[in-house]
Amino acid sequence: MVVLMRVAGTLGTLAIGLVMFGSAAPGGQAERRAIKISAERFAFSPSRIELTTGEEVDVRLRSDDTSHGFRIVGADGVTVNIAIPKRGKGEISVPLRIDKPGTYRFECSRMCGAGHDFMRGEIVVKDRTADAVDKERR
Repeated sequence: MVVLMRVAGTLGTLAIGLVMFGSAAPGGQAERRAIKISAERFAFSPSRIELTTGEEVDVRLRSDDTSHGFRIVGADGVTVNIAIPKRGKGEISVPLRIDKPGTYRFECSRMCGAGHDFMRGEIVVKDRTADAVDKERR
């Protein structure tokens, strides 16, 4: 099952889709870079993801304990919110593309215990052209 949502605003375009892990890519498209994140006991690992503008990735989420949530919080009320199944119930894959540089916060959106409020991370999106200039300088 695929659910695709496009949100446009001051962030540029944020494209989000939900795919249960193991689904085939439609039309034989090349696979995106996979970023695996595990959720466990009040932390995401890794808690920082770096992307370039327009890069398409699959964020693959799994829990090592109870069920958790994964919410990407953006400006102007743009919010992505999914449930991560508890340990042993599989993982979920979120195709992600962010077109505007910046730092975007993600957090657990399901009450998971006393440390729930500290379960956070960030997605740092760097401008593709600025990244290319930095590489040339090296």
